[in-house]
Amino acid sequence: MLVSIPGALGYVYAGWPVAVHYPDVLALQSPFAIGYVSLIGAVLVTPTSLLTAPLGVKAAHAMSKKALERAYGSYLFIVGARL
Repeated sequence: MLVSIPGALGYVYAGWPVAVHYPDVLALQSPFAIGYVSLIGAVLVTPTSLLTAPLGVKAAHAMSKKALERAYGSYLFIVGARL
């Protein structure tokens, strides 16, 4: 929460002037977005992450430290390769 809320507010602040310059871009316009923050995405992601966070906690506590480190390292490698 300490990172996500200021980050979202930053995207709102950065995207509002851009939306004025591109009135034809539906993804930047209200009611679908505020700045660069998609309201549809926020409505879908927030409850999903609240519901699945306990599952991730249970899975992390069920794994050994070494297995958890390897899984996280693999995740970072895959995400880094995609970038």
